[in-house]
Amino acid sequence: MATGAAAGGHPKSKMGGEKMIIRSDKVRLIDILSMLLLRRPITSYAFVDAGDQTVLDVGDAPCGPLVPLIEAILKLFAAAYWPVKVFGLALEFLLNFVALNGGLLGLVWNFFRCKLVIPLDRGAPDFRTVIGMIDGRTELKPAPPATSDGGDMRQLQVLDVVVSGEAADLESGGCAATPLVVQQYLVSEVTVMASKLAYENPAYIKNVVNNVWKFNFVGFFNGWNKFLKEDTTQSFVMTDMAKDASAVLVAFRGTEPLNMKDWSTDVELSWLGMGDMGRVHVGFLKALGLQEEDEKNPGRAFPKEDAAASAPKGKFFAYYQLRQVVREQLKKHPNARLLVTGHSLGGALAALFPALLALHGETEILGRLRAVQTYGQPRVGDGKFVEFFRAGTTAAKAATRYDRVVYRYDVVPRVPFTAPVARFVHGGTCVYYDGWYDGKELAGDEPDPNYFDPRYVVSKYGNAVGDLAKGAFLWARAGRDYCEGFVSLFCRCIGLVFPGLASHSLRDYVDAVRLGRVAPKQV
Repeated sequence: MATGAAAGGHPKSKMGGEKMIIRSDKVRLIDILSMLLLRRPITSYAFVDAGDQTVLDVGDAPCGPLVPLIEAILKLFAAAYWPVKVFGLALEFLLNFVALNGGLLGLVWNFFRCKLVIPLDRGAPDFRTVIGMIDGRTELKPAPPATSDGGDMRQLQVLDVVVSGEAADLESGGCAATPLVVQQYLVSEVTVMASKLAYENPAYIKNVVNNVWKFNFVGFFNGWNKFLKEDTTQSFVMTDMAKDASAVLVAFRGTEPLNMKDWSTDVELSWLGMGDMGRVHVGFLKALGLQEEDEKNPGRAFPKEDAAASAPKGKFFAYYQLRQVVREQLKKHPNARLLVTGHSLGGALAALFPALLALHGETEILGRLRAVQTYGQPRVGDGKFVEFFRAGTTAAKAATRYDRVVYRYDVVPRVPFTAPVARFVHGGTCVYYDGWYDGKELAGDEPDPNYFDPRYVVSKYGNAVGDLAKGAFLWARAGRDYCEGFVSLFCRCIGLVFPGLASHSLRDYVDAVRLGRVAPKQV
């Protein structure tokens, strides 16, 4: 019982090796106060499921202030879940109601003409989420001419991938096989726009991929979470051409702004030991298809063979379903290379997906992995996980580049916090942008890695004011494509209260990729 644990005594007997899973639903206010005031080891609490080795590693060390802080935040998220969900549904209905009727004036005009468009179908190809309302751009920006100074971020990110336009078959909604005009796009342009597009519904995504980008939409996929008993993971797959493609892209949907469960997954500290793979964030493992919280046997926790039998009829685990789709597409397109991307939570899944492929010895797929590019990605695992990822892609002889793009004081790349009980760290190359999209490649973490360093407070709020001014006037310098509407500017106003939230907007990531410049790597 939690009462006994909170009152004191010895840690209960733990079974297993390395894991630390905090059952946040069992944490009470008195437990949070106990962690703050009594400074007992985190493994001594009844709501913590820790492996034998973890209990020994932690010893008598107090849990520190980050654990109770995070549990308090998770309690607030849990309490806000339904109010925020209902508010989000109403907000998206209202925004689409105004947009689909041509704005406020069009809404009034259509009302008097009795021709109001009412967005009752959230799955319609013209229905947009809040993300799509903040940044409604859908067109890809062609690659710029090569420059000789080597300082342009867009040139650093090229990776020599050519994505070709195709003639749209408007009658069938697909793509014709004959190239219309070969158009070059930078990998960073395609991945950041795909990361943004992943937030939308399947019909919207298919329409943009096929008819706006002139690519080939392969499919949209829902991933079952065995522990939450619902579809929590969304992704889509596309190729640049229907035949003889040069690229197969997997894009994971990220943290939905008004979904408190997504935010809870981002900040929680629970992890599971996965053998040679290291300590891995358990929420991200569950999102891709974790079967058992078994720290002794990674093959049982995340078996190599498809575990579809343990999912309800008609449901699929994201990792296994996507692995099969990618395998089929790479076989269908022998010259294609694999790109994996995502924003926020989707970025974490994009980093974890190749690591699981390495765990299962999928060298054929990994050998064709060209790039993992994430935007505003949270931490996924410990230092051992980072090394496992690097070694796994190297062993497959893949020229894989893992870039982790961070915009200024975005809070999400700074979670889960680097608490001693978890030891989460980032991997890949950090491509860090300041408020005016001047970037640099960092060998380590971004500044203020745990977000709450008081030395950055003035800079954070100054950056929030600067972002608001930039959002209002950037179009005057960069062109009409960078003109922001009311929803985007309102989002930036939130940054005046909580700078890290506004900085997480994909609009800044798209602008950074298109307008930014990056200095050589800072060691």
